[in-house]
Amino acid sequence: MRARRHVRRPPDLTSLFDVLFIVVFASLIRAAAVQNAAAQAQQPAPPPKPRPTGPVLPADVATLRTRALADLDKQLATRAPLVIRVAATGTIEAIEVDGKRIALDVPLLEHSPNPDIGVAYLGDRSAELRLCRVAALHVNATELSRYLVIVAPARALADLPHALYDGLHRDLDRCFTEHHGLATILDPVAPPPPNTPTPP
Repeated sequence: MRARRHVRRPPDLTSLFDVLFIVVFASLIRAAAVQNAAAQAQQPAPPPKPRPTGPVLPADVATLRTRALADLDKQLATRAPLVIRVAATGTIEAIEVDGKRIALDVPLLEHSPNPDIGVAYLGDRSAELRLCRVAALHVNATELSRYLVIVAPARALADLPHALYDGLHRDLDRCFTEHHGLATILDPVAPPPPNTPTPP
């Protein structure tokens, strides 16, 4: 009887390579995931979507609103601009209308004997010293229905004395009720509206 020869086989490395491949592949995936998470953490978060400031209008009401605004734009476009320049000292320094500039020095404020008030708006006491009354007198008009009155203070609205700020805004309403003029006040520090060319 022959003795069996014991043949020694080399170890099978296939399974070892498979294990190494899986380990390396898993390590690469993990490293890529860590890098991706770090990159996303460095990116700024997207700005939140603006929420509507008012109630959502029905479609037909929104359409009517758009048409009404367009109609108002047409009406305003037919009115000649009348600019009332208000100096930093609280006086009407000029009126600009029909291509002319009328230099003035009309005070809008007075010192009040009441220490709690300090400074008072003259237009509250005298109708002759209200913005549109002064303007109407200097353009020789009884009313301002053909004008768009633009009040242009030299100082930012936030920097105006309280009495002047409130008085100017009250005069905007009085301009319509007393002289049939449409008036607005423009803040000199406000950014220009979109599509407005910036002066050189």
